[in-house]
Amino acid sequence: MRTPDYTAWQEGCAHDPSLLEWEGVYYAYSTDTFGAPCGYQIRKSTDLIHWEYLGSAFALEGTAPFYKRGQGGVGHGNLQEAFDWCVTDQREHGFGVCTHTDGTFALWAPHCVRGTDGKFWLYFCLTGHFGGSKSCIGIAKSDSPEGGFECVSLLVQSPEGWRTPNAIDPQVFFAEGRMFMVYGSFGLGLYLIELDPETGLRKDGRSYSDFARKQCSFGEYYGAHIASGSLEGGVIRYHEGVNVLTDGKWEKKNYYYLMCSYGSLSTVYNMRCGRSERPEGPYVDVNGNELVCSTDIGTGNKMLGSFRYEDAPFDFFCPGHNDMFVTEGGVRLISYHCRTNYFIDKGLSRSNNFHYLYLSQYAFNSDGWPVMNANRYAGEEIQPIGMEELLHISGGKFEVLLFTQNFKSIDAKRILLQSDGLITGEYRGRWYLYGDNYISLEIGGEEYLGVIMPALIEHLDSAGIAISAMGRATGMAAHLVSTNKL
Repeated sequence: MRTPDYTAWQEGCAHDPSLLEWEGVYYAYSTDTFGAPCGYQIRKSTDLIHWEYLGSAFALEGTAPFYKRGQGGVGHGNLQEAFDWCVTDQREHGFGVCTHTDGTFALWAPHCVRGTDGKFWLYFCLTGHFGGSKSCIGIAKSDSPEGGFECVSLLVQSPEGWRTPNAIDPQVFFAEGRMFMVYGSFGLGLYLIELDPETGLRKDGRSYSDFARKQCSFGEYYGAHIASGSLEGGVIRYHEGVNVLTDGKWEKKNYYYLMCSYGSLSTVYNMRCGRSERPEGPYVDVNGNELVCSTDIGTGNKMLGSFRYEDAPFDFFCPGHNDMFVTEGGVRLISYHCRTNYFIDKGLSRSNNFHYLYLSQYAFNSDGWPVMNANRYAGEEIQPIGMEELLHISGGKFEVLLFTQNFKSIDAKRILLQSDGLITGEYRGRWYLYGDNYISLEIGGEEYLGVIMPALIEHLDSAGIAISAMGRATGMAAHLVSTNKL
C-alpha cells in the first residue's frame, strides 16, 4: 500500500490542486499549507502518479513564503499591487490575525493555462486574513510552466465586509471559442466573468475603480451569480458529446459541469456537482434544483465526502477543492486534496491540516452525470466489461459507500452482487449491466446509475473493480470497490 510520505514534498502539503499538460509533462499547482518556502507549489509528472516538487510559482527572495505585514511584500515584489490592496483595509479596520500566525498574507488556489500568446497564464488570488473578504484575483504570466511568473493585472477585487463576492479561488476555462473565469467562496457564493482569450484579461476591460465610482453595476463588475451557500473552489468544465440514454435511445449532449466544495475544512468538506447548457447557468442537480438558489449545503449532486473502508488503516476525509482535467489522450481526472488521520495517528503531524494530492478518474453515467472513482488513479483505462468478467475479477464481493446529506464520515458496508441479479449482504437489492460498462443498482429502494472502472484498491494493495454511481432521486453518490471478503 502506498502510505503517505510525510518527509517528502512529492505529494504532501498540496491544497487546492489544479493541473496543466504541456509537451508530455503534467504540472500540478497548489496552495502551500504546511510551511514550505514557496507560496504556490509547483510539481511535475510524466505519468500523473509520481510527482517531482519544483518550488514556487513566483520568484522568491530568501525563504519568505508569503507577504509580511510592514515589509512591503518581501520576496513577492511583482505582486505589490495585490499586497497593497489586501493590507490597507486590514490596517484601517484593525485586523491583526492573518492566515498565518507570523503575520503573513496568503496566496490561495492557483490555476494555470497555456495562453494564446504562447505564455503560461497563472490566475492567483491573495487574501488579507482568513475568514475575511478583502481579497483580489490577478493574472501572472511566464514563458515557462515551471515558475518565474510576473503579475500583469488584477481582474477582480473585493472589499472587507461581505458586501461583494469574495475574490478568491479563480478557475478559467475555454468553451465554444470563449473564455471564462469562475471564482468566489463563502458569503455570496460563486460568480462568472468572461475573459478575453487573446490576453487572458477581462473582456469588458472594467476595473474596481469603475465599480467604486458607480460607472458600472454590481453585476457588470462581479459577473453572473451561478451558485450560493457555504461553498468554495468552483470549477467548470465543458464536455461535448456526452452519451445520455433517453427512452431507450442514446443521444449526444453538450453540458457545462460545475463542481464545488461545500462545508468547512473538517470532516464535513465534500464535493458537489451541477450542470447547465450555458456557461452562465442555471446550474442544476438531478432534481432540477438550481445551485444559485441554495442557502446551505443541500443542493448539488454529492460526488464524494469523508469515508473509511473497513480494512483501511486510516480514514479519508475532507476531499475537495478540485480541478476537472482531461489529458490530451482523453483521460478524465479530478485532482483534489484529501486529508487523512494517518499522520496524527503516527505522531507525524501537528494537526489534520496536512493535505495530500489525489487524482481520481471520472466518467459519465447513462443520465450524463459525472461519477468519480473514489480510488487514486494508477494509470487504468476504462474498458468494456461483461457480467462474467466482472464476477470473475471481483467474485461479486464489494465494499459500498452510500453517501447522504449527512456531513459526517461514513463507513463502508459489505455486499454481494450475485449472478442472478440480486444484491445480498448488509444491503439488499438488484443489479444489472447494460452498454459497454454501465450498471444499474437498486439499493435500499434507491436506483443508482453508474460506470464500472478498473481500479487500484489502495487499502488492499491490489488491482480490482470500482463502481461509481449516482442516485437518480437523491443525487447522492454510491462507491463500490471489490474486496476479498463478504
